[in-house]
Formats: sequence, structure tokens, C-alpha cells
Amino acid sequence: MCTVLFHLACFAWLIPAWAEDEKAAEAPSGPTASVSTDFLSQYIFRGVANTSNGAVLEPSFTLGYQGISLNIWGNADLSPRAERSPKWTETDITLSYTREVIKNFSLTGGAVQYFLPTANFDATEVFGGGSYAFPWLTVAFTTYREFTHYPGWWFQLDFTKSVPLPYYGMSLELAATFGYLILDNNNNALNNTFSDFEGGQVLAALKIPMGKYFTVSPKVGVAFPLSTDGSHYIAASSADNQDTHVFGGLNLTASW
Repeated sequence: MCTVLFHLACFAWLIPAWAEDEKAAEAPSGPTASVSTDFLSQYIFRGVANTSNGAVLEPSFTLGYQGISLNIWGNADLSPRAERSPKWTETDITLSYTREVIKNFSLTGGAVQYFLPTANFDATEVFGGGSYAFPWLTVAFTTYREFTHYPGWWFQLDFTKSVPLPYYGMSLELAATFGYLILDNNNNALNNTFSDFEGGQVLAALKIPMGKYFTVSPKVGVAFPLSTDGSHYIAASSADNQDTHVFGGLNLTASW
């Protein structure tokens, strides 16, 4: 499955943009909700592996209304080497607001509260950015600022593309992410300040509709360093001491 998805991903970037309707679909006027679960081979966050060799379960719940979104996300370590399995390692609550200010260009802002039961502290982060939907892909740039225990900046550039497939309403979802990290102090794995390109990630998922409300999406991705300093930082911060990670799994989503 991994090989098939990667070949589809490489081919899909070369496909010309599919014809779009002259009138874009309007955003839902009422509230929306979705529940999803990722079953993945590893928990990777901004290039860093927060678990070693072992599967993770990542449930998520999202409510949306008129551009306002509230998301609750969590991670459970299913590794047999965990102190108890499953071991709940993190809960994130994200509140955000997105508004299309001109056609195809949207601005987003919000905050994330990270609850980390396996650490000695929690963390708070604010973010803001913009995105533009070109006919062939969507580009987004977002700035994150953590100001509690690891004060610093994270600058993230995202490219996403959805390619409709001529089979049962399926689509190929492609994403590429690149990040630049600035740490204000040396309270980190390297015991030093950091300012450099840190890590990138490419991801391919095959979205398969299962009726009106449900989708199943097998996925595969690679997270990798973008610089020598980024390689050292990722390896020192990762639970498996590696700087490059290949991961995959399955997503189940219900939306209404």
C-alpha cells in the first residue's frame, strides 16, 4: 500500500488542474461536526518522534460554525514498552477563526493549549497565518509562538492538493510541509539556542467515501530534516534518536 500511494502521489502532482465549477461552493451556514481517529505507526510532530517503535491511536473531535472551529485531539501510545498500554500522552485543545477576506485568500488565527500528562508542564501556543487556493494547489503560511516553557517561534509553509479519482468518489490527498524553528533559550534537547530550517514532511492519503458521512483513508508519510542543525535537533529530541521517520496508518472519519 505504501508503494502504491507514493507512486500515485508522484503522478498526481503532474496532473493538470481539474475543471472547477464557475461558482464556488458556499461554506455551510449551520454548525458542523466531525469525529476521526488515526491509527498510526508513530507519533511525529514537527519532525520529532514523540514515541519510539510502537503504534499510536489519535482520536479527534471538531466543531465548526461560521469560521470558528474548536478541536480536541489526543494521543495514546500503544507500544508494549509503555508503562501501561494504552498510555495517554497528550491532549490538545485548539480554538481558531478563519475568514476568507478576498476570493480564494483566507486568514486564520487561534491558540492551542497542550496538556502533557507525561511531562512536568503544559504548553500554550498562539498562531496566525494565511492561505491561498490556486487552481492547482493550496499554499498556506502560518506563524506559531510558544511562550511558556519552550519560548520560541515555528514558521510553517504548507502545500496541499486534492486529486479526484474516477472511482467511487475517491480522491488522493497530498501534502508537503516545511518548518523553520527559533528557540529563544537553551532549554531543549541540544542545550543550546536554535535558529534554522528544522524539518519537513510529505504525506499521501487515499480518501475513500463510505456512504454519506464516513470516510476511510490509508496514509503514508516521510518526515525528514531540512538542515544539519535540524538533523541534530530532531535526533536529539526524538524518542528513537532518529532524524528521519517513515510512518503510515489509517484514518476513520465521520462528518456531518
